[in-house]
Amino acid sequence: MANDGRSRILKAAKSLAESHDSVHGVTISLESVAKKAGLTKPGLMYHFPTKEALMLGLVDHAAENWAQRLRNHTGHSSQDLTSFERHRAYVTVATTAEVSRADYWIFSDALYHPTLSRAWSEHLGPWFDTTGLDGRVVSLLTAARFCADGAWMSEATGVFPSDDLAAVCRHALALIDAAEGMSDDIETEGIG
Repeated sequence: MANDGRSRILKAAKSLAESHDSVHGVTISLESVAKKAGLTKPGLMYHFPTKEALMLGLVDHAAENWAQRLRNHTGHSSQDLTSFERHRAYVTVATTAEVSRADYWIFSDALYHPTLSRAWSEHLGPWFDTTGLDGRVVSLLTAARFCADGAWMSEATGVFPSDDLAAVCRHALALIDAAEGMSDDIETEGIG
């Protein structure tokens, strides 16, 4: 039952962020979230005693949602996949997922509040792990990830969205294919 309350609160907070029309950014208060969730402020504070706790919960919820999308797409956890498989999953999910302005706000707000970035690192960091790969390979994987990052952020904000996300996805996946081929060549050269 406590999880249901938390979930309702986090949905309400995201909904408020989504509906916010101000150019001055998103302002979420404990009162506004409690009202949107159909709770009293003390009822909300049972789950999130401070605004910071609410924001940390919202970011953690969003980051976990992205990690869950990746697990659902692959059918595996990150540690069961190669770096190339993980990056392919991210590119595919990021270029096909339904995203919103609230998703972008939740992600970008972490830039200004370092404590909020921890959840992104914990949940998505393993999906972007390139430990042990040659720097040239990592550069290609990073370029593919940046394509996907730009695609979903552009779609979420509506600023310069792509006319053909499928083509963006194909090009980013081609970068991953090139990275994997380069990695194989490097390994072969190292053996010979």
